[in-house]
Amino acid sequence: MKLLLPIVPFLCLCGQVFSQDTSPTPIRVTEGPMLGRPAPDSMTIWVRTERQGEVVVFYGTDANKLDQTATFATRGPEHDYTGTLTIDKLSPNTRYHYRIADHQLSGSFRTMPRAKDYKNPKGNPKGLFNFRFEFACGNNPKGGGDSVGPTLPVFDTLNAQVRDKVHFAILNGDWLYETRRDYPPQQWLHQVGLSKANAPDIVRHAPTIVGVWQNYKDLMHRGRNLAEWHRHVPTYFTADDHELINDIY
Repeated sequence: MKLLLPIVPFLCLCGQVFSQDTSPTPIRVTEGPMLGRPAPDSMTIWVRTERQGEVVVFYGTDANKLDQTATFATRGPEHDYTGTLTIDKLSPNTRYHYRIADHQLSGSFRTMPRAKDYKNPKGNPKGLFNFRFEFACGNNPKGGGDSVGPTLPVFDTLNAQVRDKVHFAILNGDWLYETRRDYPPQQWLHQVGLSKANAPDIVRHAPTIVGVWQNYKDLMHRGRNLAEWHRHVPTYFTADDHELINDIY
């Protein structure tokens, strides 16, 4: 007796598999990565994790072959589980690609040029070189109002037309706005899994700092194209009133 098996169509849901990812990482990145401190031979990557832990970054000059690895640990609750990694020994004026292990959080950056590569005893004894940067101020991410949410079409344009052409960006003040400054410490403690007795000193003595932390989280979550920009372009930030409290001098 033959057993006839019916042919049943099925859907296979497959994610992209990377050879470096041997097993799921025990720690999850919740915000970032963001880039900063560009130099001819280094770049710094910032992330926040749900709990203090180790973060692995794969990087290289070929987007399809991230053959170098760097590891760092995020800090404790007194820093809201944020951390930075400076990748060094990079080549100047070179495009690098990177990815956070076990996540689809990837980006790229270009290192700064190096003066000695342009020096010429007669024509350019100082090693002067050209570079590009983007400059902005007052990037209000609230859009048409708190109830409307963010409208950030400028970052779609920046990502499509500017991102890969500049070495860095400058946000010259008013890059955070008061959206969650009233976030209570009790909610932050619940968010990070701490009891009131284990609250960090900075939260006990300056409880409104948790509103600043929640502010940047909300803005990055709502402004997806803004977060994409910061994964690819290192930025210098300067503080103005909205980073602290509105209309101070």
